[in-house]
Amino acid sequence: MEPDSTTDLVGEAKRRTTHLRVDVRQGDVHALPLEDHSVDRARIDRVLHLVADPTAALAELRRVLRPTGRAVLAQPDWETLAVDPGSVATNLAFNRFVCDRIVPNPVIGRQLARIAADVGLTVTSIEADVQLLHDFTTADELLGLTRNAHRAVEAGRLTRRAADTWLADLATGPFLAAFTLFRVTVSAA
Repeated sequence: MEPDSTTDLVGEAKRRTTHLRVDVRQGDVHALPLEDHSVDRARIDRVLHLVADPTAALAELRRVLRPTGRAVLAQPDWETLAVDPGSVATNLAFNRFVCDRIVPNPVIGRQLARIAADVGLTVTSIEADVQLLHDFTTADELLGLTRNAHRAVEAGRLTRRAADTWLADLATGPFLAAFTLFRVTVSAA
C-alpha cells in the first residue's frame, strides 16, 4: 500500500469513529505500537492474507489483549473463489495464479482457529459463510479479476486469448462470484 493511501485510510477510520471510544493508530501488525495487555477489543478483517507472518501478527494480538480482551478475526480463503460464467479451466488457472503469486497467505481463513490457538488465544467461536457477488463491475473492483488476469498473462499462466475470453464471458453475465469467509472469535484468557 502506498504511504499516501495509508494516511488516507487512517484519516477515514478516525473520521468514522469520532463518536466512539476508539483509538485509531497506524502501525505494523507484527509490532503493534501498544503496551502489553492494553486492548479490550480488536478486529482483524481481511488483512492477514497480505502480511508477511500471520502467526507473528496473531502473537502480537495476544500480547496486547487484556486478560478479558476479545477479538474477531475475519479472513477469506482465496482457494475457494469461484466465478460464473466462463471457462472452468481458466477460473482454476486464475485462482492458482492468485494463490501462488498475488496473495501471500491465500488459505489463512481456514487456518485462523489453529494459528490463534497455537499462539495462546482461546478460540470461542468459528463461523464460515459464502460471500456472493452478483455484479461483475463490483466483483472486478473488489477481487481484481481483470487486473490479475492480465498479470497471469504476463506471467505466462494464462494465454491472452483465454484471459480475454474469460473476462468477456464474465462481463456479459449473468454473473456470480463466491468465496468462503471465515470468522473466528478469540479471547486472551
